[in-house]
Amino acid sequence: MRRYLFTASVLALAFVAPASAQIAPVPFPNEDCYAPAGDPAPGTNAWRERDAKNQACAALRNRDQLASPAYGYAHHTAFPELHLEALAEQAQDPTHPRGGITTLIPGSRAADPFRTIRRWTEAGRGSVTRVAFAAQNGSTLRGYVFTPPASVQKPASGYPGVVITNGSVQGYQHLYFWAAQDLASNGYVVMTYDVQGQGDSDAFGSDCPGACSGVPYQQSYNFYQGAEDSLSFFLSPANPQRAKIDAARVGLAGHSLGAGAVSQVGQCDKRVKAIVAWDNLSAPSTCSGATIAPENQSGSTRNAPALGISNDYGFWTQPTETPPNPEAKKSGFRALADDGVDTAEIVLRGATHLEYTYIPVVLPASRLGERFASHYTVAWFDRYLKGDPTAFDRITATAFDAGADSTSIGAGDYSVAAATASPLDPLAGNVPYRIAGMPVRDAVSFYYRSAYSVTDPATGARVACGDIRAGCSD
Repeated sequence: MRRYLFTASVLALAFVAPASAQIAPVPFPNEDCYAPAGDPAPGTNAWRERDAKNQACAALRNRDQLASPAYGYAHHTAFPELHLEALAEQAQDPTHPRGGITTLIPGSRAADPFRTIRRWTEAGRGSVTRVAFAAQNGSTLRGYVFTPPASVQKPASGYPGVVITNGSVQGYQHLYFWAAQDLASNGYVVMTYDVQGQGDSDAFGSDCPGACSGVPYQQSYNFYQGAEDSLSFFLSPANPQRAKIDAARVGLAGHSLGAGAVSQVGQCDKRVKAIVAWDNLSAPSTCSGATIAPENQSGSTRNAPALGISNDYGFWTQPTETPPNPEAKKSGFRALADDGVDTAEIVLRGATHLEYTYIPVVLPASRLGERFASHYTVAWFDRYLKGDPTAFDRITATAFDAGADSTSIGAGDYSVAAATASPLDPLAGNVPYRIAGMPVRDAVSFYYRSAYSVTDPATGARVACGDIRAGCSD
């Protein structure tokens, strides 16, 4: 998450309609956020009304958090413990200072309180192992390895694997547990970690004082080299879960600066077989961002099928008075597709840069963006790591199936009826978000085009769609 400071005032911007619009205030809708959006003419009241609603929809995850007593209870009981654990770990290891400035802020590791490691493992959904490994410059990076539940049988060659590289500033690995847990529940071994200078990982390498690579901690080096170093550890005997992984089926996922890192490392390291980039995918022209051992170099910048998922807004919303360039989010997609690489770019409607990082309360995000991202993330890895032919149908589907719902255990709506039915359970009122049956065209942006260019496993032919919302007109 590039070069932005997190302030509570940002949230207010998400609720502001265009001052010039002579329209009634827009209420906070729910499913209305994904009703057919139409195609009003720019500059009309209908255009402004649709735009104001889109901005309001981009902050409804925050509204749901504030409106839910179940969420409030889960949040306030789960995350003080996280901060105390981090302080205790640091106190026991004083020669390895952790993270950057934001690491010291109470609650900085706070994420979805319904997706803590304890809740996930106690529910029998899988297991988690704490890991630590040395980066290229000697800094210690720390993470977690999520493995599938016993109910998901391990293939003879091992489970496919995915390594997730986080975003910057306050993009701690805890914010990506939704993806790690969803993938693990679907039969993947998944590792999250904090890059150098963030969260649980060291602030300095062994070359400090001196060169002090990766300091200050918001350098691209931390993310690009981190993506490579974490992949190497994941596939090494030092990983306590290595025996469960099929090294021939490994992918990378990343967000923001992490998305840029995996976009390049995934193409330049031949060990990577698929890439998912959350806001957003790029098509590298060189392999200069990370040091890759000669035996692992792909010798190309076109090595792996790559999915990009993006959104209407950045960290905050703003009025869209005139139509933006509808192709603006597709530069990485277009470059890869033109070179014959299977790729897709999904731009989420009424969504922000924070869909993929569950930061509570402070910054805006939509209600269902995370679920849409989960659907496409799992489908992409199923297609290109598992070789599952049905995943092609999920990537190109016109409506969402129930796959993402089956792992939707996080924060969602508050139900008075559910809370009343279990009055002794303070969490009973939380009803995780669901997307099954929703039309894809109503979930993608009406400002920016979503597209795919992928190989049909049944025929071997390339199937291209230049505008998913318009019914795949090219």
